Amino acid sequence: MSEASKTLEIRLRSRFYERQTGTSPKRKKRKTISSTLEGAQHMASIQSLPPEILEEVLKQVSVTDVISFGATCRAFHDLSLSPALWKQIYYSRVARPYPFKDTPPDWRRVTIMKHTQSLLIQRLSPGSSRGSPPYFPGSVMRASSPPQALGYRRALPTKDHELLWDQQGTIFLLSNADPALRPQGLATGRLERHSSSHVLCQGAKDFSVDPRSDVSCRKYIYVLVTHSKPAPLGSEGPPPRCDCVEVYQQDIRTKVFRMTFHPSLSFTQIRVMGSEAHRTLLLLTATGKVYALSVNETQLTTPPSYTVQLALRKVSTSLPQLPITQIHTSCRSALYLTVEGSVFMEVHSPGVYHTLFGTQLGYDPRDIHVPLSLRLPFKVVRCSLGLSHLCLLDDCGRMFMQGSNRYGQLGTGDKIDRGQPTQVCVCVRVALSLVPVDVWCGLNHSLALLQAESGSKEVQGCGCGAGGRLPGCFKGSAVFVKLSVRVPRTTRSICSSQDLLYLLTCHDVAETPLFSRPHPPIQQAEREAGEERDILQRQLSLMKSKGPSAAVGMKMLQDAVQNLMTLLNPVHRNFLVDALGLIQKASDKKPLES
Repeated sequence: MSEASKTLEIRLRSRFYERQTGTSPKRKKRKTISSTLEGAQHMASIQSLPPEILEEVLKQVSVTDVISFGATCRAFHDLSLSPALWKQIYYSRVARPYPFKDTPPDWRRVTIMKHTQSLLIQRLSPGSSRGSPPYFPGSVMRASSPPQALGYRRALPTKDHELLWDQQGTIFLLSNADPALRPQGLATGRLERHSSSHVLCQGAKDFSVDPRSDVSCRKYIYVLVTHSKPAPLGSEGPPPRCDCVEVYQQDIRTKVFRMTFHPSLSFTQIRVMGSEAHRTLLLLTATGKVYALSVNETQLTTPPSYTVQLALRKVSTSLPQLPITQIHTSCRSALYLTVEGSVFMEVHSPGVYHTLFGTQLGYDPRDIHVPLSLRLPFKVVRCSLGLSHLCLLDDCGRMFMQGSNRYGQLGTGDKIDRGQPTQVCVCVRVALSLVPVDVWCGLNHSLALLQAESGSKEVQGCGCGAGGRLPGCFKGSAVFVKLSVRVPRTTRSICSSQDLLYLLTCHDVAETPLFSRPHPPIQQAEREAGEERDILQRQLSLMKSKGPSAAVGMKMLQDAVQNLMTLLNPVHRNFLVDALGLIQKASDKKPLES
């Protein structure tokens, strides 16, 4: 049978079927399939599902998926804020048992904090002869997270432990045991760290250790805590609560000393400075006053009672109108940050004073507690103080360095010391704007935790690179360069010891932004600098062409500094204007040499 005959037979059978049924089988099939697809598509729309079903679906996914789901539209965002949803996610997906004694105000906040908290540790130098594991470039060790911890706030290393302080005020002591290597860690360079945790103290308001970079000096841990004082017999009402300073010896994990203050004094921060025999404790009250007391660590373990005297610091007596909000200390100096963002320092050593300020003029050995003002016309929001240099962050995300620059630890591109705050720039790649989130000043190097507009983060460093202090830049650098460190998006702070780099990760949705004003884009800043440079060149050419007298030239230069050099520090600009005004008064009428 030919092809034409077969085609004709198919057509005849189709027509016979149409006469018997009244419809075409092919059309009926297509109509049924299309209607089924339309109905299925309508029923499969996620927006058509009721909220109860969506909550049941979200309970089965990860915390990251719930956050991404809430970022799609306004309706899903409101659904993703359900307390019942986050409570179920916490119990089923995050942790058990529940660490709070009372019901938390925000289940979403505590779930995200619990999900993102971790302590990442990267080894800086190759393994030593003491049995340390081999070194992998970019290797990361994750310290074990205590099950009862919630929301890491700060981490500090000691000789044998790592200290962890969470949002509940609990201080954990993680033993510094050698990490175990797994087979997959040898291939990927990722080291899983197994360490046991010990609860050192509960209800702590703050803690501090020896501020020196050598962790072997951190023998004692000073903890600021609040306890209830026994009420007298026959008294009514709750017992009074008073602040205490408890001293723990970290190698034996035991409290060896305790100081109790009057209930009228409420402290919020504690910092330590000085040597072991002349230890000074700085205590910050809730009203912004600074008190100090002296402790001799060699007498802490003696059985007889030890008397200490609490005295108001001179920074609070000489500046009563400026409440202090932050205290930062090194071994020989202290830095105070006021509520207005101004910075004051006190230096107890002439050598450290000369290193920080470049001169010994103004140093009074008879009154080492006098506060010295750092003239910075911007509001400072975060600080880091090292032994010989310091770093300041203003509310726009700009970074200022001061002090010794022998190894290039200031990141200015040279090795010239700076006796006043000097603005520095981080290494910015094309089409990427980075803002400092946290800074840390080491002994001879500096580290900065940076965040991009997309939310990704990286660590940059400068200064001495010996011993692996700057991973990926072992020769060191006089400018900030990107380091070979894998940084999670939830990293909030960094610190370093001689052998290890610590990254503390924890995201708090209730935390206020660090910077109140947006950081200006890099392209805009470069364009403004180029325009200002062209205007100054034209002004200089005009002065050369006219050949004015010295007085007229000084006046033109004074106007140029005042009106055109807008990118110059206001303090420096005012100094130049006043200096040129003094020179103009003493100048003669001779023509200005070109």
